[in-house]
Amino acid sequence: MKIKSAIIMALLGAATFTGMLAGCASDRHAENHQHQYTCSMHPEVVQDHPGDCPKCGMKLTHTN
Repeated sequence: MKIKSAIIMALLGAATFTGMLAGCASDRHAENHQHQYTCSMHPEVVQDHPGDCPKCGMKLTHTN
């Protein structure tokens, strides 16, 4: 019975560790694929969300 408990605890620990690693990888993935929006008339205007250019009011376009 003690052997079964030890095996179950080891499996749970491994599953938890694997889940933590997967979480870290998905955070890096999200950072690397963040969307950017810019104005075609003012390329220096870059935002991480859609909207209008603060300089001319044109709609920002998706860049990546």
